[in-house]
Amino acid sequence: MNIAEGARRMQTAGRWMVFIPLTLSLLFMGVSLVIAYLPGSDRFHGFGMLEVVPVLLPIALPGAALWLAGWIVEGFGKDQQDS
Repeated sequence: MNIAEGARRMQTAGRWMVFIPLTLSLLFMGVSLVIAYLPGSDRFHGFGMLEVVPVLLPIALPGAALWLAGWIVEGFGKDQQDS
C-alpha cells in the first residue's frame, strides 16, 4: 500500500471514530431533553441517558488523533511523490 492510500484510510477511520460517538452523544442528549420536557413527566426521568455520553466521548479523542496523523502522513507523502 502506498503512502497516499494509507493516509486516506487513516483519515477515514479517524473521521468515523470522531463523528459516530459525537453524533450518538448529541442524539442521546436530545432525546433526554425531549423526554425531560414532555408534559406530565418527571423532569429528571430522562437524564439517565446522559450516562452514555461519557463512555462515547473518549472514543472520539483517539479518532481525532488518527485523523490528524493521517493528515500529517499525507503531507509527507506528497513531498515524496512529487520528487
